[in-house]
Amino acid sequence: MRLIRKNVERVAVTEAQIEKLKAQGFRPIGGDAAEADQADVDINTKTVAELKAIAKEKEIEGYSSLTKEELLAVLKGVV
Repeated sequence: MRLIRKNVERVAVTEAQIEKLKAQGFRPIGGDAAEADQADVDINTKTVAELKAIAKEKEIEGYSSLTKEELLAVLKGVV
């Protein structure tokens, strides 16, 4: 989920990250939660940073050195 405060944008993957950012004054960008869930399903449109956050959450080893294409290939079997 993407959140924004003033001109600073953050990407949060877990509920804990989302709640922490909301407590700091960030607000979700875009539509409602249903749209956010749909956005999570299509990993092809995610940025490298978002893909790396998902890989970290899924405890995939060596994710930090992977390219976007490699991340997509690894995450397609997990997400």
